[in-house]
Amino acid sequence: MNRRPPQKSLPIAVRTRWTPDLLAAVAEGERRALAPILARDDDEAPAEAARLALDRALELTRTAIAREPPSRPIACARGCSSCCVSKVVVTPPEALRIAAHLRRTLDPEALAAVITRVAAADDRARGLTRARRLEEKVPCPLLADDGSCSVHEVRPLICAGWTSLDVGACERYFAAEGAGASAPTYGLGYEISGAILAGLVQACGDTGLDGTLLELIAALRIALTRPNASERWRRRLPVFTLAKDAESAQRLGRA
Repeated sequence: MNRRPPQKSLPIAVRTRWTPDLLAAVAEGERRALAPILARDDDEAPAEAARLALDRALELTRTAIAREPPSRPIACARGCSSCCVSKVVVTPPEALRIAAHLRRTLDPEALAAVITRVAAADDRARGLTRARRLEEKVPCPLLADDGSCSVHEVRPLICAGWTSLDVGACERYFAAEGAGASAPTYGLGYEISGAILAGLVQACGDTGLDGTLLELIAALRIALTRPNASERWRRRLPVFTLAKDAESAQRLGRA
């Protein structure tokens, strides 16, 4: 299995202990910690691996903020959903964890409503690049009426890593037509979450499981409408084929 180092999406500050080598070590540590969990033959393993990955990303980000605080306070808060029109990629364990959480916490009527919203959003967003998704402004179907994330406690690593330092700049960036300057963010948080994500992908590969990055909405549609999705994935059977994100695959292939 070819192991790739965590992919950088935002520049790291020049003076930081979180060097590329340290981030690669974080990814390697997660690979070693999560592979034995994913190798277990039980239905809870994918969700547990995703939980541990998210917990570690949040823990390391808190440590980074304490030791190397951002230039201004983190501005993200409940109900701030400007960035929730972005394309989000997840691993199969993350998608399965979110689906299990929704089944566990929602009554049948509310779950059916979420599945309907997910399907409608998938119909609009399927196959779009990150740039086109921003243009189309397809909102995440998991947003609550007040704009808060209804699955915040089980949110994807990518979502956890995106931390804005300016609410107004975020609102302007995601509302604008065409390209523009992105809002200032705490880049270390995104780098750390990316390293954890890389470790989770590698752990899947080490155990013979498909760790291909998936588009969140398409993956959720599959995980929510196929009750045996987790079992099929654990049995190394194709289940998330239609949710694989071609844009991410092309980017990683060039790395």
